[in-house]
Amino acid sequence: MAGPRDYPWTFNFVWKLLHNDPGTLSLLANNPFPDAPPRYIRARLYKYEFAPLGERAWWRRTLLGDWLPALTTADLRETIQAQPWLGE
Repeated sequence: MAGPRDYPWTFNFVWKLLHNDPGTLSLLANNPFPDAPPRYIRARLYKYEFAPLGERAWWRRTLLGDWLPALTTADLRETIQAQPWLGE
Protein backbone atom coordinates (compact mmCIF):
# COMPACT_ATOMS: atom_id res chain seq x y z
CA MET A 1 0.00 0.00 0.00
CA ALA A 2 1.25 3.45 -0.87
CA GLY A 3 1.83 6.10 1.78
CA PRO A 4 -0.67 8.74 2.94
CA ARG A 5 0.79 11.37 0.62
CA ASP A 6 -0.56 9.26 -2.26
CA TYR A 7 -4.05 9.51 -0.73
CA PRO A 8 -4.64 13.24 -0.08
CA TRP A 9 -8.18 12.60 1.21
CA THR A 10 -6.56 10.96 4.25
CA PHE A 11 -5.38 14.31 5.59
CA ASN A 12 -8.85 15.83 5.25
CA PHE A 13 -10.40 12.80 6.97
CA VAL A 14 -7.96 13.02 9.89
CA TRP A 15 -8.49 16.80 10.15
CA LYS A 16 -12.25 16.23 10.42
CA LEU A 17 -11.80 13.49 13.04
CA LEU A 18 -9.58 15.79 15.11
CA HIS A 19 -12.46 18.30 15.08
CA ASN A 20 -15.24 15.77 15.84
CA ASP A 21 -17.00 16.59 12.56
CA PRO A 22 -20.47 14.95 12.71
CA GLY A 23 -20.59 14.22 8.98
CA THR A 24 -17.24 12.48 9.04
CA LEU A 25 -18.05 10.55 12.21
CA SER A 26 -21.26 9.34 10.55
CA LEU A 27 -19.06 7.36 8.15
CA LEU A 28 -17.93 5.18 11.06
CA ALA A 29 -19.99 2.46 12.73
CA ASN A 30 -19.66 4.19 16.14
CA ASN A 31 -18.13 7.42 17.33
CA PRO A 32 -14.79 6.38 18.85
CA PHE A 33 -14.54 9.82 20.53
CA PRO A 34 -17.95 10.34 22.18
CA ASP A 35 -16.79 12.74 24.90
CA ALA A 36 -14.29 14.95 23.09
CA PRO A 37 -12.26 15.00 19.90
CA PRO A 38 -8.92 13.21 20.06
CA ARG A 39 -5.71 15.15 20.53
CA TYR A 40 -3.78 12.84 18.18
CA ILE A 41 -4.66 10.48 15.32
CA ARG A 42 -2.39 7.86 13.81
CA ALA A 43 -2.95 5.05 11.36
CA ARG A 44 -1.14 1.75 11.65
CA LEU A 45 -0.49 -0.66 8.81
CA TYR A 46 -1.05 -4.38 9.35
CA LYS A 47 -0.58 -7.39 7.12
CA TYR A 48 -3.58 -9.71 7.33
CA GLU A 49 -3.55 -13.41 6.53
CA PHE A 50 -6.24 -16.03 6.96
CA ALA A 51 -5.71 -18.06 10.10
CA PRO A 52 -5.05 -21.78 9.67
CA LEU A 53 -8.04 -24.10 9.81
CA GLY A 54 -8.93 -25.10 13.32
CA GLU A 55 -8.02 -21.77 14.94
CA ARG A 56 -10.77 -19.75 16.56
CA ALA A 57 -9.78 -16.56 14.75
CA TRP A 58 -10.57 -15.85 11.11
CA TRP A 59 -7.27 -14.12 10.45
CA ARG A 60 -3.92 -13.19 11.87
CA ARG A 61 -2.41 -9.77 11.62
CA THR A 62 1.15 -8.56 11.82
CA LEU A 63 1.99 -4.94 12.56
CA LEU A 64 4.15 -3.50 9.79
CA GLY A 65 4.43 -0.05 11.38
CA ASP A 66 2.82 3.35 11.37
CA TRP A 67 1.20 4.27 8.06
CA LEU A 68 0.48 7.76 9.32
CA PRO A 69 2.37 8.90 12.43
CA ALA A 70 0.48 10.41 15.37
CA LEU A 71 -0.60 13.89 14.30
CA THR A 72 -2.16 16.84 16.13
CA THR A 73 -4.07 19.60 14.34
CA ALA A 74 -0.87 21.70 14.35
CA ASP A 75 1.17 18.82 12.88
CA LEU A 76 -1.48 18.21 10.26
CA ARG A 77 -1.61 21.87 9.27
CA GLU A 78 2.16 21.83 8.65
CA THR A 79 1.95 18.52 6.77
CA ILE A 80 -0.82 19.75 4.48
CA GLN A 81 0.93 23.06 3.76
CA ALA A 82 4.06 21.14 2.72
CA GLN A 83 2.19 19.14 0.05
CA PRO A 84 3.00 19.93 -3.57
CA TRP A 85 -0.63 19.35 -4.62
CA LEU A 86 -1.90 22.17 -2.40
CA GLY A 87 -2.58 25.15 -4.64
CA GLU A 88 0.34 25.11 -7.00
